[in-house]
Amino acid sequence: MAESQALHLPLTARGLSLLGVIPLDGGAAGAWEAADPRLGARLVAYEDVAALVCPAPPAGADADPLHITARHWEVHRALLRGDVVPAPAGVVFRLDEEIVGFLTEAYASLRAALARVRGRWEFRLHVDRVDPVFAAPKALDLATHIYAELRRISSGALTYAHSAEQQRVLSAAFLVDRAASDAFRARVDALMRLNPALELELTGPWPPYDFVVMQSPAPAVE
Repeated sequence: MAESQALHLPLTARGLSLLGVIPLDGGAAGAWEAADPRLGARLVAYEDVAALVCPAPPAGADADPLHITARHWEVHRALLRGDVVPAPAGVVFRLDEEIVGFLTEAYASLRAALARVRGRWEFRLHVDRVDPVFAAPKALDLATHIYAELRRISSGALTYAHSAEQQRVLSAAFLVDRAASDAFRARVDALMRLNPALELELTGPWPPYDFVVMQSPAPAVE
């Protein structure tokens, strides 16, 4: 697996959900133009970074499909506007002051994470064996070579676990320079034409969830 940067977050009560962290142009946080105003997203700034936050859902509702969809589109809007370090669901602060405290404490790590994803976004690739007479070991070998070739033309890459459904042989994520996105897509299309026994499903661009990971520490043992 490729390296990803971990940012450690405090455990707190419900209040404001952290959606992601973005750089600030000119060091000032203006009004956030939300993808869905009903989510109530806004910015909390510190120095030249800002946390994108929204009111937290009730406890236990982080997995609610409507909330997940609203989070996705808000973070995706941030991605379309520029660089973003996305946060996982369930990271909650009680007050703005706690968010500023987090930004202050994690400032160096956040700037490093933003530098890693600057001008880049994520694509995900799923490779399935579609020819039933094509041997599974050979399909995996071909998929591994495809992954290696795409890794060479990306800024980062990793594989991750996948289900055995639909004869899937590989799932991977790639960190791609935005300016190189068309060339990356074209290479995936060419590789699929060269390997008709495999189906290559490319999705994205996505926020770089797989390349910068925010982690909450384990609760203290009493």
